Amino acid sequence: MSKPKFIGLAKFFREESFLDFLIDGVFHCNTPEKYRLDGSEGIGDLHESCMHAYRAARGDKPVVLQINGKELEGLTAVTTHMNKLKDMWLHCWFALDFPENDEQLLALTEDLKRVRSEFGENFAFLPSAHLGEFTNRVKSLQDGQFERGRVSYSENREDWSVGCKAEPYAYQREYRFGLGQCGHTSIEPLVLRYEHGFADLLQKNPHIKISDKESGAVWFKLSKDECYCRPDS
Repeated sequence: MSKPKFIGLAKFFREESFLDFLIDGVFHCNTPEKYRLDGSEGIGDLHESCMHAYRAARGDKPVVLQINGKELEGLTAVTTHMNKLKDMWLHCWFALDFPENDEQLLALTEDLKRVRSEFGENFAFLPSAHLGEFTNRVKSLQDGQFERGRVSYSENREDWSVGCKAEPYAYQREYRFGLGQCGHTSIEPLVLRYEHGFADLLQKNPHIKISDKESGAVWFKLSKDECYCRPDS
């Protein structure tokens, strides 16, 4: 199969002020635990960045943990990782690829509609040509561990990690940045600031269209106010 043509990244917000903060240079990252404890549709993930997370405060079914045959008692939080990457501060986007056919166009539109309903309709758009410079600026803000790339999706919980989520989240088409290493029960965000901002790289609530070169017919449109497609067929 041919590699999809990458258009850029989109990040959605309910509050326009948060979008403005990003454009001004505020790079806000949440911990995996923040998402594990969030019950919101699409945002919350009980096992974010790990194979399994047990939290007594959530009312989870108790787990039995033994070391050298001796059961540990009084457990309130257990996080199991199968990947070498542990919990990192996360900053997440939606990856936009050019649809090759009507099926892909419809799927992209439906996924975007769902993400907009869960995260908000205001959005920043980072064109693919600016991803490298954006990455360099973010990387310059800290000296710790740094990861970035597309998230994969799997039904096998042993695959779940910073770079892989459960299959039901595949509609989010996530591209994420992972920074440093945070405590597995920490909910304190990491907030960095690039002094000169990202206004030269990001577009605020742009009108993104895919149209027919000959007829001018609009096949796809994404803006703050609308998200729709009209397949050629």
